[in-house]
Amino acid sequence: MAQDKNGVNPLATGVAGAVIGAAAAAAAIVLSDEKNRKKAEDILKDMQKHGDKILKEITKKAMDLKDMGEKAISQTKAEPKKITAKSKKK
Repeated sequence: MAQDKNGVNPLATGVAGAVIGAAAAAAAIVLSDEKNRKKAEDILKDMQKHGDKILKEITKKAMDLKDMGEKAISQTKAEPKKITAKSKKK
């Protein structure tokens, strides 16, 4: 019944906690060595640079799509006026 109320399986939560704890312990052991810490810093810097590059590309694409959408909306709003003006001339 407790599972029905909060939607979380206590066993799954316990297993996830154990995995996270083991990963934290392993990271602490690996990062205790200066060479490993330097490698980890370099990898994280590279990942950050790559992530920043991807973010810029995604932002540019999103802005392009936004501009295309706004242009399409403005064209759609203008077209009924043209049709209405033509039908009035007849």
